[in-house]
Amino acid sequence: MLKAIGNLILNLLKPKIKPTLKPCGTISGDEMSSILLDKLEEMKDDKADLFLADVDCKVYCKDDVKAFLKLDETDKIVFKPEEKDCDDIAAKLFAKFAGLIWTTKHALNWFIDEYDILWFIEPQTDKLSQTLEDWQGWDVRFFLSR
Repeated sequence: MLKAIGNLILNLLKPKIKPTLKPCGTISGDEMSSILLDKLEEMKDDKADLFLADVDCKVYCKDDVKAFLKLDETDKIVFKPEEKDCDDIAAKLFAKFAGLIWTTKHALNWFIDEYDILWFIEPQTDKLSQTLEDWQGWDVRFFLSR
């Protein structure tokens, strides 16, 4: 019993290791713009704004992103309207690595993988997808890169 209590105390005192994710490379802003504009064309959406933060844009290995998301706890945030809703949860993942996308219905995240494929991330479930679901909306307001 004392050993179990001791282990519990040690676990509580041990600093939590936060998962990190490093890019596997970069592409030019022109290349990233082209990928995003192609996706918007595929979605029949020509009104979205693109905000690319850097000249060289980070790309991530999809498998590394999946491993990161398994360890990251952003998806564990309890949804609370106006306080911890989709924009707040997406902002948490944006702060860690992922781009931010807003539609007229929802805020979520995105990244470009090592094969120049755009992936959407639903930050409340960690689901990766190449398309948006109807409930997420199809009318994109903007893409913001990291």
